[in-house]
Amino acid sequence: MLKVGGEVDSLCTRCNLVLAHTIHAMVGPRPVKVECNTCHVVHAFRAPARGATPRPAPRRSLKGPTISFDEILRTKNLAMAVKYSPRTTFAVDQVIEHPTFGLGFVSAVLDGAKVQVTFRNDVKVLVHARGA
Repeated sequence: MLKVGGEVDSLCTRCNLVLAHTIHAMVGPRPVKVECNTCHVVHAFRAPARGATPRPAPRRSLKGPTISFDEILRTKNLAMAVKYSPRTTFAVDQVIEHPTFGLGFVSAVLDGAKVQVTFRNDVKVLVHARGA
């Protein structure tokens, strides 16, 4: 059964190979956003063959239990959520309130000007620390 946090085979846009990917977001029963377990690029799900249905990748390692987005948010102080602004500097695990995507949390700081934010239905790369 496919679910967020699970694995699926997908065509990696960077490696240009069908590899195991971790599912970041799903719409209904279909993965829409995945992360390559080899090069760690996050991209849209691409089925390995034309018309193929997504199949779970073979289990390669034990990663522990899967935690839902709601369970992760329950561990965070939602009262401290910061309204998103490109001028604000964000840190990992900080809760963000985005006007379009809703509540999310910073899952990675990619460089001095970008952060990866996990929202309920998607993972987005947003700019930050643009100054005054």
